Amino acid sequence: MMRSMRTCRFAVAALPLAAVFLACPPASAQSTYRWKDASGNVHYTDKPPPTSAKEARTVTPPDPAAPRDLTKIPRVDPPKPATGAQPAPAVAPAPQPAIQDIQKQLEQNREYLRRQQNPKTQAERAKRDAEQCAIWRRSLERIETAEKEEGPKRPTPAELTDLAQTKAELQRNIELLCPR
Repeated sequence: MMRSMRTCRFAVAALPLAAVFLACPPASAQSTYRWKDASGNVHYTDKPPPTSAKEARTVTPPDPAAPRDLTKIPRVDPPKPATGAQPAPAVAPAPQPAIQDIQKQLEQNREYLRRQQNPKTQAERAKRDAEQCAIWRRSLERIETAEKEEGPKRPTPAELTDLAQTKAELQRNIELLCPR
């Protein structure tokens, strides 16, 4: 008996709340307005258009869950050529780069290759490579020293794993890129 009284009270208390929810549309069903301004530009807004708007109307977005009705998709016919004129090509040709642009790019490529074959450039590159190899070798020595540490400076197992991965990468770089 007590349970049915509680249920009845809850139902009576919830009734006005349910009426409010049913009377108010959900927030996602907000209206969208389509209108043209004086210049002929089309606008879509969630606020009503100004009084000076032309062709104002309310647009409801389609329900994404609803199946599409393919009969309502507007058909667009291709434009018909004027009489006596040749029909427009089906696909517009892609714009061709100007010959001057192509020649300029070729000249830049040739200049780049000349610089790469220049003895001075090759000497600078060899110097940079030698410096990088020296840095890699010093780093490899520091890793090997850190792996041999004992006592409180001993690396943790996770640090040893990281050191081993870095050591393998450095050894691979030295073997591939550094002269013996």
